Amino acid sequence: MARPHIEFVPAQFLPWQRGLYEDVRPGVETRVLSRDFDTGAASLMLRYPAGFARPEREHLSADEEFFVLDGIIEINGQRYDRHCYGFYPAGYVRYGVYSGAGAVVLTFFSREPRARSGIPIFGPDPARVVRCLDTRRMVPSDTHRASMFPGIKPSGTVHKRLKTDPATDEVTWLVLIRGGWAMTQNEIHPCVEEEFTIAGEMVGPHGTMRPGAYFWRPPGIEHGPFASATGTIHFIRGLGGRYTTKLREVAPSPWNVPYDPILPPDYRQHVAGYRDLETCY
Repeated sequence: MARPHIEFVPAQFLPWQRGLYEDVRPGVETRVLSRDFDTGAASLMLRYPAGFARPEREHLSADEEFFVLDGIIEINGQRYDRHCYGFYPAGYVRYGVYSGAGAVVLTFFSREPRARSGIPIFGPDPARVVRCLDTRRMVPSDTHRASMFPGIKPSGTVHKRLKTDPATDEVTWLVLIRGGWAMTQNEIHPCVEEEFTIAGEMVGPHGTMRPGAYFWRPPGIEHGPFASATGTIHFIRGLGGRYTTKLREVAPSPWNVPYDPILPPDYRQHVAGYRDLETCY
């Protein structure tokens, strides 16, 4: 995957663009979190305007995975409220996409998306489709963490597993971390780990991730330790194979780390004015 290491960028500092993916989302503003310019695969925030309507019957040439950050969007008559999740493989037919009041949606395309009219001759594997999950109603579990992080110390974190793709073995989940949590282990994964902070704060070697913080971490990079005074919720994807973990014992994370990101040059210009500010009393 030809994407640079990004760890981490506050998404609020990235510009909104018009015209990107106009073929599939006309009139929608796009904030690019990361993009593979070889394949067109991308991780995005899409801002749908109030009154958005795309009634065409069509399917895309790419897998589309999404998580609603704010507002409401409707696809094929299914309503997706805040924190609802869906995964549509390439070839999944859309009979209409609407947003009456507008929405901001975390969206991932597996390649350059192209809209094609009608119904494909060979549709997607139904086992890959995740039509709609209201993640707020899901019961969290610690068993997923135990399976993906064998050997990790009990830590007060739980998961909500959103997807395990039978075609790729790739996983998507929410991790929920209690306040006061801290690690004394570093991690290495053989696949890409991608993460977006939904709520709370978590401190690590590159600073404090707050809502909107995003990273794309290539395989094989040791990272950690991390800690959270407030508790946090993160949206995470493991890409490029099975998600497994190697652990190494280290000292606990300090609680005050200055913002020191790993970013390509074009991202650095956007965060030049960023200041990691705490609340003033």
